[in-house]
Formats: sequence, structure tokens, C-alpha cells
Amino acid sequence: RLARRTGAGRAAPGGPRLLLRGRLWARRRSAMGDKGGFGTSEEDRVNCPFYFKIGACRNGDQCNRLHNRPTMSQTLLLSHMYPNTPESLALANDEPWDDDMYDRAQQHLEAFYVEVFLELANYGEIEDLVVVDNLCDHMIGNVYVKYYHEEDAERALMKLTGRFYSGKLIQAEYTTVSDFREARCRAFHETRCNRGAYCNFMHIKHIPRAIKRRVVREMYDDHPEYLGQTSSRRRDKDKDKEKDKDRRKRSRSRSRKRDKKEKGDRDRDRGEEGPPARQTSEERRAMIASWNADREGGGAIS
Repeated sequence: RLARRTGAGRAAPGGPRLLLRGRLWARRRSAMGDKGGFGTSEEDRVNCPFYFKIGACRNGDQCNRLHNRPTMSQTLLLSHMYPNTPESLALANDEPWDDDMYDRAQQHLEAFYVEVFLELANYGEIEDLVVVDNLCDHMIGNVYVKYYHEEDAERALMKLTGRFYSGKLIQAEYTTVSDFREARCRAFHETRCNRGAYCNFMHIKHIPRAIKRRVVREMYDDHPEYLGQTSSRRRDKDKDKEKDKDRRKRSRSRSRKRDKKEKGDRDRDRGEEGPPARQTSEERRAMIASWNADREGGGAIS
């Protein structure tokens, strides 16, 4: 009663409100994936860091920052292309699951991956293909394909325009994503993401290495001309390395010759002669015999 009458123990004005604001701001920073700085920089108030790093933004066209859409890129974004099954949605949402549910979801994912990879490989040599596991509206079902050459990505974009997959129109566009390791959520791939499936960084679905090796081998079997392009790039790199080695050898030989010449010039300036010529065996025996004779004929030191 005394505390109630005198106001003792009462919270300071605005205290709970400030605390609530602090919690909301911390939650907002956590949802945005802030770990001490964005991909571009949190200081950048003009360009959208999420669109730059992931190629998608939860605010869409209503974002108060710029979405710089590239006019050419090696990577294409196929928005909402992967048809998530109920099993895959349950797994992504961290709901209870069993082995049968996981096997059905993984078989569907692997079948989709093989089919789409080989179809997209008809337009050019693919470097990587990823399917995201996020459930937020702007990322659910997104598929990213990265080609080795920008011309192949341009050809794929033209061929995919107007096509359908699983009854849905394929929405293909260039994206700024160039390195999937930078766009992925490190917490999800290393330990566990606290934001779950609604994280704004990529949660990439797992594809076994055996499946990846198989589709790459089939791509080169169907398109042997890609191997020629790869081997030509390797030959060019090898030629460049050989040229660098020859250039380094020539520079080293020139430096050695220059050092020898400078040393000889210094010796001549000093009036120094070169090392004496090597003696023959007879000359060495005669010299040793003369030393012995001088030693025997000489007097003792007093």
C-alpha cells in the first residue's frame, strides 16, 4: 500500500515501451539476418542488400531501397518453380517427420533436380543449380541456375520465356547472385538456423554428390561440345602458365648474366686475377718433393 501511494517501486516513464521497442528492433535485426553487416553494407541506404545478395526481397517492388536489376548475368532465377510436396513443406517447417516422409520428399526433389538440370543444360554448360528450402513468400520454390557463360544464360532466358512447368508459367529473370556460398544461411548449413524456414537467406536443399556427378556426366555425354570449350579454356590457362614460367626463367637468366658481368667488372677494376689453374699430378708431386727437401735442409729454430 505504501509503495502504491508514494509511487515507490513504480517503473520509470516509458520504460516498458522502450524495452518493447528494443526487443522489436533486435527481433527485426535477427529476422533480417544481421550479423554485423550486410553483403553490401548496412550503411548503404540506397541499394537493397537482400536483393543484391539473394536476388529476392520480401518487400518486392514496395521496398524503399533500389533493386538494381542486371541486364546480363551468368545466373538465372526461376521464381517459385519447384512444386513443394506436403512432406517437403513439413520438413522445411521443422514439423515431426519419419523416415518414410523424408524418403518421399527426397525422391521428389532428386527427380526434379535431374529433370530440370538436364533440360536447362540444353542451353549451355551449367556450373551449378540450387533449390531453396525457404517458405517465405518471396523465396518459396525458387530455383537458381548458374551457367559458365553469359551467352548461355541469355539463350536460356529467351527459350524459357513463355514455357510452363507443372502447370505454372516459368518466371525466369537475371539475378545478381554470383556466389551461392555468400547467399546461403551459414547457420542453417553449419548448425541450425533460429529463424527457421522464414529466414531471408538461402536454405539450400541437399542434393547428394552422386546425383550431381551423374547429371554432370550426362550433360557432357549429351553435349560433348561443352568438353571442347572446357578443354580449350584449360589449354589457354596452361599456355598462360607456360608463358609465365618462360618469362620468369628468362628474367632469372638475364639477372644471372648481369650479376656475373658486374662481378667480373668489379674484379677487373680492383686488379684481381682469377683463380689459379689446376695443377697436374706430376706438378703436385714435384712441388711436394721440393717442400720436403727444403724442410730437411733447413736449420732448427733456436
